[in-house]
Amino acid sequence: MTSSKLKPALFLCFSSLLASCAQSPQSSKPVTAEQRPVQTETRTVSARQLYRLAENYQAEPQHYHLLKAARQAIAEQDFLLALAICETLKQSPYPAIRQQNQLPLLQAYLATAQQASLRLLLENPVLNAVAKADQTAFIWLAARYNTEQGRYLAAARQLLALNQLALPTLDLGEYQQLLWRNLSRLNDSQLESLRLNAAQADLAWLNLAQLSRRYLGQPDMLQQAYADWQRRYANVVSVQNLPDAIVQLFSLTPYQPKKIAVILPLQGRFRQHAEAVQFGILAAAGSTDTELVFIDSQQSAAALHNQLSAMQVEFVIGPLLKEQVDSISGYADWRWPTLFLNTLDSSATPGPEQFYFALSMEDEASQMAQLFQQKNYLHPVVISSSTQTALRMQQHFSAEWQQLGHAAPTSLQFNNKQQLESLISGLLETDSSRERVKQISNLLPQKLEADPHSRLDIDAIYLLADPVQTQLFKPFIDVSVSETAPRLPVYASSRSHNTSLTSTDLRDLNGLTFTEIPWMLGEQNSIALRQQHQQLFPEQDEALQRLFAMGYDAYKLVGSLRQQQQLHSAVFQGLTGQLRLNSNGIIVRQLSWAAYRNNRLVALQEP
Repeated sequence: MTSSKLKPALFLCFSSLLASCAQSPQSSKPVTAEQRPVQTETRTVSARQLYRLAENYQAEPQHYHLLKAARQAIAEQDFLLALAICETLKQSPYPAIRQQNQLPLLQAYLATAQQASLRLLLENPVLNAVAKADQTAFIWLAARYNTEQGRYLAAARQLLALNQLALPTLDLGEYQQLLWRNLSRLNDSQLESLRLNAAQADLAWLNLAQLSRRYLGQPDMLQQAYADWQRRYANVVSVQNLPDAIVQLFSLTPYQPKKIAVILPLQGRFRQHAEAVQFGILAAAGSTDTELVFIDSQQSAAALHNQLSAMQVEFVIGPLLKEQVDSISGYADWRWPTLFLNTLDSSATPGPEQFYFALSMEDEASQMAQLFQQKNYLHPVVISSSTQTALRMQQHFSAEWQQLGHAAPTSLQFNNKQQLESLISGLLETDSSRERVKQISNLLPQKLEADPHSRLDIDAIYLLADPVQTQLFKPFIDVSVSETAPRLPVYASSRSHNTSLTSTDLRDLNGLTFTEIPWMLGEQNSIALRQQHQQLFPEQDEALQRLFAMGYDAYKLVGSLRQQQQLHSAVFQGLTGQLRLNSNGIIVRQLSWAAYRNNRLVALQEP
């Protein structure tokens, strides 16, 4: 937030100025903002001169001249002055002034990084609240800001809204690039939500986004669908000047191996895990012509190399275990493009055709940090069980949060139920409040009726715990927060989710929001596969179900890796999330959001 001794002084000065003019609004003939549109002066007059000139007017003309001063301050990059004027004009009694104030207000907020104010201004923007002449610029700035903040659905809505307005003031190429960037980050349900009341030009972009992911890795079908799209929308979209990202996406040749080796620990204590991945790969392969060869990973990299050479494979999936991934990654003669099913050692450098796909819990921690940033939380608390995975997630969230420019969050751990209850009481200071109530009661002759109060400086809680611990935690938080305090949002990871909940469990978890892979939420695009899976594996536990989804995605990813390697914005919509390939060859997952509301589980487009 911007701090300056100038800002409060300006607010006070402007407030008194407006108050004085409000006392005698009839002292001059009103001149409306519609009659006197803000124009650039033929001679340069500074913003501070314009501000002083405003003292010579009263009522609406005075507000009009203050508005001119604010716009000139923006042009001069005197953003504190512009901010002070625009904040004052927010209270103007004249609708036309308030409308014309919206754009410079947004510009001042952006220039001075007023994050909380920006969120309030842009959370539910009403286009009619902005002067008609400013609407294009306002929406464009709002969309760019929301893109930077990771609010891709909001940004996409705003950019599509620009299609309903004239776009002569915008660079068409820049507009299309930003629109495509946002559309490519949305999941299928979010894209579908944009179709409601969509104009033909909007549908053109939405259909392009849909076909780009539907046929990713299927070059013939992709090219045919793209050609059909160009013919259909030639008169709606400038198909000859599409962003480079789109042109490259449709021109790259994907991996199309005829023979794939899958290296898994088919023997020993990880056999069940390997089989779950294997079943997922087989389900994804279906009746394709690709030959799959499953090889036990319990052998040296050199032995595997010789075996693969003899088999003449063209692509490798696996291995699954970390030490084997590290061994093969560092093997100098490994020549096959490989999708490893685990993470890369942080000190290693990946080869040009080495890719890494893991169900990394760190992805969820990063996603939660981004959400908290978008919601302008300042003081989150991370509470985790003392397991290795939970502590690793806690550390990763803390690091991500600090990279976003915040102080280290409060981080707490617990080992058992008693520690958890004590931790919550201490965190919210309800025990201290009860003790103060008791002390005051002892000093008074009559009984004091007072409820204990909880802390108000905590924005949100991020819980890293298993389902049983979560079901203990959430109700205890609910009863520990005083009735007079705002609702304290509680978030969790997929580790808190359990698909076998009773009605009592659902009631206790009301209000909990968490990240989860689409496969475990039964999202629309996987319903048929889920039904088949239930018939074949009715008793498969949740950990193995996740590995099944991982195997399914691993096979499907093979056809899209080359496009994703060149275009990091390209998204594969998988059972384990929205999958992107970063510059280090690592698949980064964006999970779905879900929450417990009104005693049931609901999917969320954005929490």
